[in-house]
Amino acid sequence: MDKKIEYAIKTHNMDKALSKVIIGFSGGADSSLLLHWFASRADKVVCVHVNHMIRGEEADRDEAFCRRMCERYGVELVVHRIDIPAISRARGTGIEETARDERYRVFNEELLSRGFDAILVAHNADDNAESIIFNLARGTGLNGLSGIKPRNGNILRPLIYLTKEEIFSFCEENNIEYVTDSTNADTEYTRNYIRHSVIPTIRRLNPSLSDSLAHMCSSLQRDEDYIYSEAERFVKENGCDRVDICKISALHPAVIYRVLGIMSGKRLDHKAARACESIIFNGSCGSYVNLPFGISFKREHSYVHFISTAELKKRDFMYTLSGAAYVEELDITVTLGECKGELMYSLRLNKDSIKGD
Repeated sequence: MDKKIEYAIKTHNMDKALSKVIIGFSGGADSSLLLHWFASRADKVVCVHVNHMIRGEEADRDEAFCRRMCERYGVELVVHRIDIPAISRARGTGIEETARDERYRVFNEELLSRGFDAILVAHNADDNAESIIFNLARGTGLNGLSGIKPRNGNILRPLIYLTKEEIFSFCEENNIEYVTDSTNADTEYTRNYIRHSVIPTIRRLNPSLSDSLAHMCSSLQRDEDYIYSEAERFVKENGCDRVDICKISALHPAVIYRVLGIMSGKRLDHKAARACESIIFNGSCGSYVNLPFGISFKREHSYVHFISTAELKKRDFMYTLSGAAYVEELDITVTLGECKGELMYSLRLNKDSIKGD
């Protein structure tokens, strides 16, 4: 088991970020093993426990258990009590999604306020398998099939190559206590359904499913990293505020998709990406598409760019007229002249910009 953790650390360059760490500590077997392993290996460890206020007394039991464990290891514990059901209702998002977002928000706040190196979370090989199957069922691309990244910025996952069975065995052999979340058995939650119903069926075909998917992830992540680096290189050379249509349209479609993601600063789904590509290849000057997140993608005379939808609706154009002015954003020419002693304006439009009959 130690070898798998050490392999993850060395392979994904985690070793230089393991001096002062935040551990996301739930009290489950995975995070208890994480605490056990790093309490004596990192220079400074702070555990952060998020009480989601979903399971009532059981959640309070988990919080109390985390306090005892951290006292035993001589590690500081910070507890955040967050009413996830209330936030979920207010946002209109699912419980699982809301809980995840709030956990990482808290982890990052603690990391920044303390000036620590990294956040350690306890995802394992079985979690990775569940994530891949979940993404596959929803429809995904290369990034989704690459699974959970062992390292994502300052978020590190040293247990990513360990199976759940290996984790339970190690805890038993080393007398590491942990608590069990009763909601893990509730198959109304999508990931629990995958864990308890889907994966056991697939394991009949391949008992080493988690290991096989981990190998697949390593291969796909290398491909994804290369394609994304090409997109980053393009943006570095051409900027991301506005991009020349001829240049972006000459790229491979896989690179265009990632350039659009970098330009927008959002994770565009395939529907949004296709809509943007349609503007690039088939749009006329001034055409645009409204996207989620309150942004739009617009084609001007020679370039494309993202713009907030609110700004797009109220945008004004100011030009100083001295004879004639070309308004690039609208692809029109405005001419100021004099007729019978009165100032007259005339507009010359590109016929492609005229819509309707």
